[in-house]
Amino acid sequence: MTRTIESLRLSQLLPAIKDEFDQISDFRNGDASAHLHPLSDVLMSGLAMMFVQDPSMLDFQQRLEEKRRGNNLRTLFGVEKIPKTSQFRRILDPVDPLAVQQAFLTCLHKLQKTRLWSDYRVLGGRYAVLFDGSEFFRSNKCGCDNCLEFHHRNGQIDYAHKVLAAILAHPTAKKPIPLLLEEIRREDGTEKQDCEFNAARRLIPQLVKQHPHLDFVFVGDGLFSKVPMVSLIKDSGASYILVAKPTDHTSLEDNLKGLRLCNGVNRMEVKLEKKRKGIYEWVCDVELNGSTKEKTNWFSYTELGPDGKQFYKNSWVTDIKPTKSNIQELVQVGRHRWQIENQVFDVLKNHGHHLEHNFGHGKEHLAFIFIILNFLAYMLHQLISLTDRLFQAAVEKMGNKYRLWDDIRVLLNHFVWGSWDALLEHILEYREDTGFESP
Repeated sequence: MTRTIESLRLSQLLPAIKDEFDQISDFRNGDASAHLHPLSDVLMSGLAMMFVQDPSMLDFQQRLEEKRRGNNLRTLFGVEKIPKTSQFRRILDPVDPLAVQQAFLTCLHKLQKTRLWSDYRVLGGRYAVLFDGSEFFRSNKCGCDNCLEFHHRNGQIDYAHKVLAAILAHPTAKKPIPLLLEEIRREDGTEKQDCEFNAARRLIPQLVKQHPHLDFVFVGDGLFSKVPMVSLIKDSGASYILVAKPTDHTSLEDNLKGLRLCNGVNRMEVKLEKKRKGIYEWVCDVELNGSTKEKTNWFSYTELGPDGKQFYKNSWVTDIKPTKSNIQELVQVGRHRWQIENQVFDVLKNHGHHLEHNFGHGKEHLAFIFIILNFLAYMLHQLISLTDRLFQAAVEKMGNKYRLWDDIRVLLNHFVWGSWDALLEHILEYREDTGFESP
């Protein structure tokens, strides 16, 4: 259990996020009734809903306000006026998604000032950014102008929303941190490669621009190991480690066959547990494909059992020069791309965050704004899991996070709490009151 880091407590993070939301331009008509609810209040209400993993939180807090003349949106999240559901969606729809995502930067800057930041370094001071796309809505009954359309042979049309996410991660630090999201909208096309590829072309330069002082290495699947993406990443001043499937790179594979014949492929074997064997191979300065002169470095990893049975095999391309001293870490960074699927998308979809819940489409950005708020809530969960001693103790007491969040939702829906710490201390049986005198 770690010692609490004051700058990463919710009592510090939430006001900082609200300050960021206060800076977002509000283009609503000043005479409109919806303008009675400041935009930052509406955004914080949405963040609170995602943070406690309860789509009905606004309704519960309005009931608390009527019954007890107080509510947790005000005491914990700094919301002065709770918007009604209809106002909530209407106000959020036209908001600039990139402006809302400045809150990721706010939280990240606080993390960078702590001792935990060094835990995310790889390959001599670089920072690995995993990027991949994920679908968060699909229906054959309802859609919007921004939905992707998938036409089936039987005439059925599926409507879907997708997002490309960039996540800061480390092979051994199991707390991925969201950095930036890019919506995959209809104008990107309906083919998976076109959509994710085009979204990546927008996201990567923007992310590098946001963090000019960080040495990023982008880690992606075989969809991206093409010349245009490699050139984009290099032109942005970043590095890459991208899956290179043999079937997608036939020219490269032909070159490797020739190099093997003349012992031009570097090779290293290591002994693993259970009598398994790991085989590392690498080559520098080979052509990425046969149609251009773009050079890259190639490496692979194969894991064999004592009987020669293959348990794992993959290969990558990178602009980082492989050597005997860094090849194991290169493979480790390339292999941990699975974290974005298992520890981010899967958690958000299947473990209480309701990522695939249809909160509303809107006409402009509503669906995407909800996704941003969901990822921001996930980021807060990651940070308090790393740094909040009371939260860690509460998880340990309850046995797992899911039971803890069930209890938190019940307590938030029935009582007004003076602070997040008071709520956790009550769960830990350190106190019986709610953190302040009842109004």
